[in-house]
Amino acid sequence: MTNITNLDKWVQKQNYTLIFFTRDDCNHCQRLEEELEKASEMINVGTPGSIGIPVAKIKNYELNRYPVLRLYVKGLYTEHSGEWEQKKLESWTDIRALSYISESDSEPTIRWIHESHNISVLVFNNSFKQELKWLKTLKHHIHFTYTTLPNARSILNVGEETTLVMFTEKGINRYDYDGEITYEKVFKFVEDHEEKYYQEFTQDAIETAFYEPKKPVLFIFDEKDYRDLAKTHQKEINTILVKQDQVTDRILNFLGIKGIQRPLAVIYDQNHSQKKYRSQFSELSEVRKFVNNFLNNKLEPYYKSQTPVKNENWEKQILTIVGEDLPKHDNIFIYFYSSWCKVCQQFTPIFEQLFKKYRGQKAFGMFDASENEVKDQFIKEVPMIRWYNSQTRQVVTFDGPLTLDALSEFIDKQGKKQVSDDL
Repeated sequence: MTNITNLDKWVQKQNYTLIFFTRDDCNHCQRLEEELEKASEMINVGTPGSIGIPVAKIKNYELNRYPVLRLYVKGLYTEHSGEWEQKKLESWTDIRALSYISESDSEPTIRWIHESHNISVLVFNNSFKQELKWLKTLKHHIHFTYTTLPNARSILNVGEETTLVMFTEKGINRYDYDGEITYEKVFKFVEDHEEKYYQEFTQDAIETAFYEPKKPVLFIFDEKDYRDLAKTHQKEINTILVKQDQVTDRILNFLGIKGIQRPLAVIYDQNHSQKKYRSQFSELSEVRKFVNNFLNNKLEPYYKSQTPVKNENWEKQILTIVGEDLPKHDNIFIYFYSSWCKVCQQFTPIFEQLFKKYRGQKAFGMFDASENEVKDQFIKEVPMIRWYNSQTRQVVTFDGPLTLDALSEFIDKQGKKQVSDDL
């Protein structure tokens, strides 16, 4: 296995190249590198009967996780997402098995192509053979072929301007391409139209996943292809892939994630009080187990919380209540709000007036529901006022108009017991 220092130069010199990304302090990388070393005897050029792909290693490259194995073809790459075992690696890189392109020479053959393959691409050109082999290597799950049949266009009812036709779901969906036939442009066209069973992270993807239909949403923070996983669970879960350059503070805050150090899977169950479950992983099998455990109710949800504020005095100020310390508070009126809520912005001054009116007599707190969550207490709407009673262990929610008089009446009725010492 060759050590390289300049990735760009290396991939430009090779039509095909397999690159292993590792890091000095990664123990997991060392174990998987041993399997790759075994496989490289069959993969690397120079070995009798080998597949014929240069195998290289690069250390401490700027990636958000390790290890990573990529097969580069003319500068573009596909990333390994299966098991790290010698025979599996050899099969994944075997371009001899992937690059065979059949010539369509009859009408039955053309119809068979898209009716018997989940995804197929038919090119009306016989001078694109090498480029098709490169594409086939990157997209080995797609059946690529070309045809020289004179009446091929009429069989598929396409005009002379169409240069290729792509079918998905065994011919159910069809996409015509009338652009220039180049390796990069065809790759992008296929990438945009193939049925992935998951969506990449966009605003449209969020709206579709949350509303059409309403199912749990699996967020996968990684760069790999999770088509098979998403297809397996498409009836139970909507899957969204969030790549490194798509991660925003907004999505991290929404899911209650402080940061992402390695591949991460998060399930947002919008059908059950918006509970969330998460799991870090290094292999696909771990994600499968995580999803199966969720579907079989074997996971415990997590709840996001800000850092507790210390040394606040309930007699002198409105307390800052966060998710992890809310259950500790008793005999207190808590105002649940969100920073984005305009009604909350109008109500906050009224709540501050309440505090001044009852300063030293009653305890008041504010809870940012966009930053905090509490087990067994689903905050369905804001603004909301609740009274936590230590004597009865009950939580009473105010359901009247948000006025000073109405709230004062509520406070006088509910807050008869003295404030507890632990505040």
